[in-house]
Amino acid sequence: MTEWRALDHAEITQWATGLLSFTWSWRTAEVPELVAAFGWQVLLTRPSRVLFDTGFGLSSGLAFGLEEGRVDHIELEVSDTADDDASGHALVQDAFASMAAALTRAFGEPTQRRPGKYAEIRWAGAETTLLLERLPSLLLLRLARNAYLASQDRIDELDKQGLL
Repeated sequence: MTEWRALDHAEITQWATGLLSFTWSWRTAEVPELVAAFGWQVLLTRPSRVLFDTGFGLSSGLAFGLEEGRVDHIELEVSDTADDDASGHALVQDAFASMAAALTRAFGEPTQRRPGKYAEIRWAGAETTLLLERLPSLLLLRLARNAYLASQDRIDELDKQGLL
């Protein structure tokens, strides 16, 4: 594997702070302005999604909405994809713990922790929630509108109950 890379403490805090402080109407048409503010590059714009490159490769950023013209969440890769083996998973876990510590220093104790194969830590605000997610081979930083996140949580719960 080539050298694996993940955001450091300063970078993850800067990205999260920038997302939380960016003032916009959560409209798809405004995503290019947000992307430009970070120095990233828009790759594809559609009525319900915008794909962009954050420096972690093509489509390493996504702004997505369930309704045309509206964004419900922004998802950013904050690490390279690691090898899908014990060594790669350890790299991802260590970076996740490090990023979680940095974000906790910046934003206080998380409002929710969801352990498991797809671990997630959340910092809920009045209208949006910041999420740090650990997949087996990749780390994601997301900012989601609370209404969207509540809807997704309900779907996940129904799925766990076998009702979907």
